[in-house]
Amino acid sequence: LMFVKDDLRGHGFGRQLMARAEEEARKRGAKNVYLDTFSFQAPDFYKKLGYRVFGELKDFPPGQTRYFMTKSL
Repeated sequence: LMFVKDDLRGHGFGRQLMARAEEEARKRGAKNVYLDTFSFQAPDFYKKLGYRVFGELKDFPPGQTRYFMTKSL
């Protein structure tokens, strides 16, 4: 799980954390990565990092959407 506190957002910490996780995945031989997030969380953040939506659960939780996203490394 990844979480960046509100007061630390917008300073590049999330982007750096994701870059380090992706680099570690590459070192271990991964060719693709996937994650899930909710509409009230950070789907646009992940899209900016090159992730694309490959599935979604609408109204899960009620009134929101759960997105499943992937990226080639």
